[in-house]
Amino acid sequence: MPQKSLDSPPTLEDVARLAGVSYQTVSRVINNMPNVAPHTLEKVRKAIEELNYRPNRAARSLVTGRSHAVHVLVCDKYNVRMIPSMEEAAYTEGYQLRLTTLHETYSIPELRQKLTEIIASQVDGLLLVMPWRGMSYAELLKIVAGTPIVIVGCSMGYETNSVLIDQEYGMRQVVQHLLDLGHRRFAEISGTIDKYEDARIRHETLREMLGARGLEPVLSESGNFTMDMGYEITRRMLAERGKSPFTALVCANDETALGAIHAIHEAGLRVPQDISVTGFDDMDFARHCTPPLTTVQQDYQALGANAVQHLLSLVANPRSAPHQRIIFPKLMARESTAPPAEK
Repeated sequence: MPQKSLDSPPTLEDVARLAGVSYQTVSRVINNMPNVAPHTLEKVRKAIEELNYRPNRAARSLVTGRSHAVHVLVCDKYNVRMIPSMEEAAYTEGYQLRLTTLHETYSIPELRQKLTEIIASQVDGLLLVMPWRGMSYAELLKIVAGTPIVIVGCSMGYETNSVLIDQEYGMRQVVQHLLDLGHRRFAEISGTIDKYEDARIRHETLREMLGARGLEPVLSESGNFTMDMGYEITRRMLAERGKSPFTALVCANDETALGAIHAIHEAGLRVPQDISVTGFDDMDFARHCTPPLTTVQQDYQALGANAVQHLLSLVANPRSAPHQRIIFPKLMARESTAPPAEK
């Protein structure tokens, strides 16, 4: 029998020989098939790692009828933060993650065209990161034509396969925190509520909670999630503060809040002594602001990993009943909020 070349890549048979199992068992492990004993699974995985074995994807596709690739279509630049955790979760399960992004001003026809192209590329499943309700779930299902799909970051109803962070829960924590501190005069810089689902939910939750107590924001403007817009809107609000005083400013996200704090400091006022400021997201810079920012921590790593896990469960069991996976955010109370100077 001829000797195996030292430069030849390891084969499935090499893995089986090292693990002391049949090549059929190795194949079952690689293709994530059931009924493999835990100790056998561990032996095969160790052999794969030791040999640095990489399955032949083309051969696997012929055998399983699957591409072992999933595609993520991102329609929102802020949510690219979850991509690394998606890649890791997919790789762990033996899948390749393909990525496509759309520009923020995409049209519905462009979204339809991109979805059609992705499905034609023969992927096992699709993750759609949608910041707003661009089309109905029924239309999405028609376009994907039976390919498993999970909506990420947007609620399209409990009957959909989706994974999202509970925006209402996050904003309720913010408002309750400020109310507990004694604030009753609120201003708000929302996100783009006519486009982004998260912005709409946060805005409506703030209004609902204040309304239940006979309150409403004394000043409210819609921004676009940027520092520049937060700065400009806050400057206008401070000019009106004499007629419409407020002690707490609730911002759409951390970037908006950073711009707002800049404007407040520029006006000779203090945060939080004169105005408490809150953000949303808990970006890396939030705890290093002056002062450190009170905000809501959204776990994008968990969001990305859960999205992939949910999708692969649908790939394995296409007839599973649709369901949502909900991730709860956490209030990070820091030094940008304090009791108002005058209650």
